[in-house]
Amino acid sequence: MPSNAPAPRVGEVQKVLRSSDGTEIFARAVGRSDNPSLVFVHGFAFSGMVWDELFKDKNLLREFYLVSYDMRGHGRSGKPKREKDHASRLYADDFAAVVKAFNLKSPILIGWSLGGTVACDICAYLPKAISGIVYVAGFPYTGPVMNTIATPKILGMLPGFYSTDDVVYSATTKIEFIDINLKDPSNTPVSIKWAWLGGTVMQGPADSLLVVSRVQDPEKLHQAGLAGLPLLLINASADKLIQGDAVEKTVKPYFKDLEVHTVEGGSHVMFYDDQEEFVQVLRRFARRVYSRKLPGSKL
Repeated sequence: MPSNAPAPRVGEVQKVLRSSDGTEIFARAVGRSDNPSLVFVHGFAFSGMVWDELFKDKNLLREFYLVSYDMRGHGRSGKPKREKDHASRLYADDFAAVVKAFNLKSPILIGWSLGGTVACDICAYLPKAISGIVYVAGFPYTGPVMNTIATPKILGMLPGFYSTDDVVYSATTKIEFIDINLKDPSNTPVSIKWAWLGGTVMQGPADSLLVVSRVQDPEKLHQAGLAGLPLLLINASADKLIQGDAVEKTVKPYFKDLEVHTVEGGSHVMFYDDQEEFVQVLRRFARRVYSRKLPGSKL
């Protein structure tokens, strides 16, 4: 490293950024900033707190710079209330603000559940901004396809998130939502469950409806896949929210470079319940993507 180059950041850094429309976006990063970067996007109603245990993983931190942010309408980020405030371009701008703030170089995007849809926004408005995509039980984009990918269980629960006149219904829906994400909720530390539940409470009914019903166009995502953008699907055989085979069927015609891994017996939060296996699969994919992108890389 040249003597006049800035020293790499080490340890966790938190920032509140401003997107192009002024919406605040909460983001954080951990690890060495000179490592190849992985950007993690959480799922519906949650926040970046779901990655807390993963962001302590020594194997990941040894090789990668880990970044996460709360999507607009979620967690500690802003929650604009108009439909136009959830345009696809603005979600791309949110990602661009994170990339700029942490000086990232064409990171890999890891999108869990609804967080997977952000890749579609990026491909539509920020061509070649990412080196690869990982769908972690992820939706590739919003629209009618969500009804074929989501399980009847979670589709039936959505009205509880939108309810404005029944506090008990809303609260019990969110409590049950936490449980169905997990492999064994009765043996999951209450500190984890309550932290995740707290994240869902930060999202109001109007926010929930806006983030699920926003409009996306998958054309540029499909073009990127056909042009060779690498995609890894990490599914779980006991997922109660997402049907992994339906995700694979949806994306397979459009991604020339497609890997699929199923965590046997895994839950919707397999990155938490089966962290060791998840990390192993993610590291292998990221190493391949970055070594192909950077000839001579030691990854």
